[in-house]
Amino acid sequence: MRRLGLLLTGLAILAAINVTVWRYERAISSADRVLLRLAPVDPRSLMQGDYMRLNYDIARQLGAHRNSERANGSDTLVIRLDGQQVASWVADGTSAQLAPDERLLQVRRSDNQWLIGPDAFFFEEGTGAQYEGARYGEFRLQADGKALLVGLRDEQFKLMGTSRGRW
Repeated sequence: MRRLGLLLTGLAILAAINVTVWRYERAISSADRVLLRLAPVDPRSLMQGDYMRLNYDIARQLGAHRNSERANGSDTLVIRLDGQQVASWVADGTSAQLAPDERLLQVRRSDNQWLIGPDAFFFEEGTGAQYEGARYGEFRLQADGKALLVGLRDEQFKLMGTSRGRW
């Protein structure tokens, strides 16, 4: 009986992992492409290897605009996409009355800082030079506003790096 319990638990864990992977793969292949302009970054961590800290202009705008005493939590923004799919913050909001070029973007506040997606992009040691020109984080944006980072792009919107980094 104990072996059966362990087997069923293992199968449930594998099923949950596969469902999660399937959801992310589906979001990456079918969700809207959105570019968020990067704020200045720091390119190295001695303990973690080569990486680029990610900060976004929209997060900085939120920090300057919103009350710094606001409690930690989550919020949803309305963003507008230009012809290149670059996002700009329009307002706080919900899905009611979105224009065709507007989308929702989930943000969260942690340690007095607004966060959008991951805050670091890792790459192979010695390949940092190819990411120095990064100006945009490329995301796949789901309908509920969840954003998945899929790469970095330069000022001309070209995908950077010969191999994808890790986030």
